[in-house]
Amino acid sequence: MDKEVKIVPPEGYEIDRLNSTADCIKFKPIAKKWRNNELARITGYFIGNASEIVKTDMICHNSKINYNVFATEKQAKSALAMARISQIMANDERFGGVVSDEEWGNITKDKFVIYRHGNAIYKDCFKTSFQFLAFHDEEQRNLFLTENEDLVKDYLML
Repeated sequence: MDKEVKIVPPEGYEIDRLNSTADCIKFKPIAKKWRNNELARITGYFIGNASEIVKTDMICHNSKINYNVFATEKQAKSALAMARISQIMANDERFGGVVSDEEWGNITKDKFVIYRHGNAIYKDCFKTSFQFLAFHDEEQRNLFLTENEDLVKDYLML
């Protein structure tokens, strides 16, 4: 006759399967993952109401209201540049508007892109490899880079 014993770990612990044997069950504390931690130290940078980069260091609830904090100032500047670039691309008719998902799905259509490779800015023509900095033609791309090189560098974290 087989017998079964159910082991219930103490609260905050789990069975240490690596170090347990049939004769000796060992427990280890449940490791708290940062992203699931109720209270967490959140340090970094966020974009303030006046589009300024603000440094922060706080212990607070790790919840959606604090998901707008970037780990580095460079990342926050990149996000701000991305927002500014998206507005320029959408509202300055010289740049032809944003390349749509339908266009990205068209493998026969060229998209003229700006991207980072290593520590340099590159211009190229892609058909399917998505890039945020994408334009409908070469002239639009080149003009955009000429007029907005500082924003492109911030976006690409250069």
